[in-house]
Amino acid sequence: MRTTRIAFASSNNAYIDEHFGSADYFQIYDLAGGEVTYVEERRANPLCKGHCEGGFDEVTRLLKDVDAVFVLKIGESAAYHMIRQGIRVFEAHGFIDKIVSELLDEHFGQREAV
Repeated sequence: MRTTRIAFASSNNAYIDEHFGSADYFQIYDLAGGEVTYVEERRANPLCKGHCEGGFDEVTRLLKDVDAVFVLKIGESAAYHMIRQGIRVFEAHGFIDKIVSELLDEHFGQREAV
């Protein structure tokens, strides 16, 4: 069974409400075998408080074990940086539990054996 680890940029562990570069908190969840598990909250020290074109190394280290990140907004250079690290990037808004439920319904991150 494959586990997919997902980070959500959320200040309240309920709603995606933060931009990637200025996110103070990432809520970490694992999806595996049709089940979801809350892992932890990770505190970021964002360098951006607006438009940034670099300085993503700290957040890359913070999220190095995640497969995907969901954020309210992300700039092109930040998205490119994360994708180069093998982390899928999604812009989204809404309640985390609803998005997680939709991801489970779509079997997000689960690959069929070939």
